[in-house]
Amino acid sequence: MNTCTKSLLSILVVEDHPFSREAFVSMLKRTGFENVRSAEDGESAVAVLNTDPIDLVITDINMPNQNGIELIKKIRTSQTKSSLYTSIIAVTTLSDAATISACMTLEVDAFLVKPISVKEAQQKILLAISEPKELYQQHLYADISTDISLSPKSTQSDTKQTRIKEVSCHFFTPATLSELKSEMTILDDIELSNGSCLLKAGTLINQKLLRRLYELSEVVQFGHIRVRVDQKDTVT
Repeated sequence: MNTCTKSLLSILVVEDHPFSREAFVSMLKRTGFENVRSAEDGESAVAVLNTDPIDLVITDINMPNQNGIELIKKIRTSQTKSSLYTSIIAVTTLSDAATISACMTLEVDAFLVKPISVKEAQQKILLAISEPKELYQQHLYADISTDISLSPKSTQSDTKQTRIKEVSCHFFTPATLSELKSEMTILDDIELSNGSCLLKAGTLINQKLLRRLYELSEVVQFGHIRVRVDQKDTVT
């Protein structure tokens, strides 16, 4: 990313802790991002998005008044005056499986893990703004819960894992994450290392999801996952 691109990019940082917000904005400006706005929560962010053109939203998730998932969902469902294709980076600790899963379904453009370093912030900004302006899962947005629970997650799944009935077709079990390709349908849940579901069986894999899976690879439990490309029948 060259200096010219940095100076032209309009960024909105959404963070409820004043010190963290000011420090992050200052860090971005020191590295050449001149057009940086900030907001203390989702409500304030929506007000900015409704008045100013923003290219990239970098949002924390756990915030009062309106949390980060609510904000992302509003952007993706055209409840703000900004484009639903606005680039979004979710700032996370990778500790809340439900939050990570919601961000995946709402098709964020990158994850930025706390504590944030200058190098990682610049890398994730470049990644986010380089993502194609395509959305694959708009039919799922309305069902995303915006509730955030910070309670520890059980290491065991609370519900029976969803599976897809095997019908007459070609399917196989990839040995590594790198063997997943676009247009494959996963036939078993992909889980996080704590046993929580990240992507449900029946999800059609696309390039955007693949890139997020690679970002989260250190917390993704990639075990016996079957995939196929053709028609699926869901069973419980």
